[in-house]
Amino acid sequence: MEKNIHIYIFWGFLFLFFFNTDLFQKNFVLTAVQYLFKTISWMDEKMLAFLICIVAVHQVHSACVLADFCPQNATVQAEIVDVHNAFRRAVQPSASDMLIMSYSDEVAASAQAWVDQCILAHGAPSTRLLNGYHLGENLFYSSSLKSWTDVIGAWHSEVERYNYPIGSTNGKSIGHYTQVIWNSSYKVGCGATLCPDNIYYYGCHYYRAGNFRRWVPYTAGPPCESCPNNCVDKLCNNPCPYIDHYINCPILKNTTGCSNELVKAWCPASCTCTTEIIPIG
Repeated sequence: MEKNIHIYIFWGFLFLFFFNTDLFQKNFVLTAVQYLFKTISWMDEKMLAFLICIVAVHQVHSACVLADFCPQNATVQAEIVDVHNAFRRAVQPSASDMLIMSYSDEVAASAQAWVDQCILAHGAPSTRLLNGYHLGENLFYSSSLKSWTDVIGAWHSEVERYNYPIGSTNGKSIGHYTQVIWNSSYKVGCGATLCPDNIYYYGCHYYRAGNFRRWVPYTAGPPCESCPNNCVDKLCNNPCPYIDHYINCPILKNTTGCSNELVKAWCPASCTCTTEIIPIG
């Protein structure tokens, strides 16, 4: 008798899962089905295999629920990259060391994992790491569906209160803008989801992180002056894969030299990258 009751519950949950269009109720149903999967031992092999397929299909397709606006879509990825690079290319004054940005699935996984929690605030930097390096973060939420061009444009709109190289002209936030155009942030990955109360939540993470205090987002000068042999339409394509651990590494390199083991360990970017664009931080 107990087995029959559980079977009815099982099929009832699956019916609700397939025919319910509300995202959050579907997630509740999935949780219940997963609970049955973990705790009930009576399922026969066919039913168990069917349940595994249902859960797997849902998990593959639940990363983003915004259809044509999902960053898993190659067209959306191209839009995200193109809009970022257009803004980076057009900074005023022009940048001599602005790296071209490309899309990263690894970075995108980090962004999607954050927005999926529906926490409408930035997480601690320590929660955003890739290959031991911090990721930058821009977030946006709205009561209506927005295109990625609109989302990135909203971040970029802070340029209206930004004065290079001083910073904010009125004390208000400019961090979204400066992250979009931070010269050494050369990989971007984004995520999106629908949160409770019909809040559309978007986020992008950036490798490497930008927005370091007391640093300008790029070096002013003629486009590609810092990368004359590695220039693509006013943007550099020669990022240094390393990062210095101290801000005085260029001085240490010149005064002590990279033959010194400590300098070599502390300053891998300065000691290794002679023509590449070296990130800050």
